[in-house]
Amino acid sequence: MSKINEELIKNSIKYSNLDGISSREEEIVNAIKEDLQNIDGLKFERDNLGSLAVIKKSKVENAPTIAIYTHMDEVGFMINHITPEGFIKFSPIGGWWGHVVLAQKLKITTSEGKEFIGVVGSTPPHLMNREAMQKVLSIDSMFIDLGLDKKEEVEALGIQVGDMITPYQETAFKSVNENRVIGKAHDNRISVVAGINIMKQLAELELDTNFIFVGTTQEEVGLRGARTSAFKWTPDVAFAIDVTFCYATPGMKQSSTKLGSGPALSLFDSYTIANKKLMNLVEKVAKEAEVKYTYDSMTGGGTDAGAVQLAKDGVKAMTISIPSRYMHSHNSMIDVHDVKEVSKLVVEFAKKFNKETLKGISFH
Repeated sequence: MSKINEELIKNSIKYSNLDGISSREEEIVNAIKEDLQNIDGLKFERDNLGSLAVIKKSKVENAPTIAIYTHMDEVGFMINHITPEGFIKFSPIGGWWGHVVLAQKLKITTSEGKEFIGVVGSTPPHLMNREAMQKVLSIDSMFIDLGLDKKEEVEALGIQVGDMITPYQETAFKSVNENRVIGKAHDNRISVVAGINIMKQLAELELDTNFIFVGTTQEEVGLRGARTSAFKWTPDVAFAIDVTFCYATPGMKQSSTKLGSGPALSLFDSYTIANKKLMNLVEKVAKEAEVKYTYDSMTGGGTDAGAVQLAKDGVKAMTISIPSRYMHSHNSMIDVHDVKEVSKLVVEFAKKFNKETLKGISFH
């Protein structure tokens, strides 16, 4: 295994294991700062919604600006009620399907940072009729069982309404295929890993463009951090780096986008139609750099690009995605080859971009 793959696997596991639902992303912010703080020429800034910008300034006067956006939050839950019997009721933060929640372990993190593991209660099949067994149980009817018997016992632990809940795993891990990692929160921590890899490579280069790596907040609840950060640090060109569906599993539609297929260039989603001139330029760079890619489209859902493109008078934007299996569950799967190739594509694009390139993709 190559040295770069080993580092990507290490970081994929590290960032998967961090906890941070929408509005609770500080653990990820601190990890990014720690990984990049010793690199000369990088500046860290925050906006008022908590998004983190890592900025590399060009020595070129009036240089254009490229920004990549990787949201830091994961889907999770929040406590909304503790019953007199000590069971914990919770609300989803982000999109969940009831089938992947029942009987799973969840981690509660208190405001003081204490962590407690519970299980989502489920009814034994012996006690269910056929009709009940065929339904997907709604999350608002679920509860977490800590093995306690009274509300007072739960509260004595420091657990209260509003506390963060995240999927619990002992740790992310490599699959039998050692380039692949299984873990929670690859949506979108694997793109954070790509962003860190990109910044480490660009730090060694003199660019004709400013470059900003933005770790955004609250993407899973409405692209909120992308909206505020794009207003504060408005780029000329923007790439949302996110995960997309892997179509090589039973029951999925046929597509060339799968684990190991490289970056997926998004044509459109519910919020964004890729800037065509920018797409053409990305394709050109990919071919010159011998980066294999696929195309992606989604009729449901979207990425930070949807908010960024609407900043001020508009930003040329598109999404570059990393294929992932089993998104929004306790166990998603990625291939670090795709992270490496996405990083390579963005780095090569940044190396070639300048004032003249920007003119070539601008409206006249």
